[in-house]
Amino acid sequence: MEQMNTGSEEIRILTVKDLGKTLKIGRDKAYALIRSNGFPSTCIGNRYIVTERALNEWLHQYEHKTYVM
Repeated sequence: MEQMNTGSEEIRILTVKDLGKTLKIGRDKAYALIRSNGFPSTCIGNRYIVTERALNEWLHQYEHKTYVM
């Protein structure tokens, strides 16, 4: 997990590997999730990232629901 300081707040950035560890899913599922339309990821070049804040909001949105990729 990388951290970025924007002055007033600290932003934590998760890579696909970090996402897999956080959600306890494998690499292939993490890539499928991060590339899916409803997931809040950003692609910079060939690198996918998601902020920890966006992940938490997304998890809260799908709490008690099934997310279909």
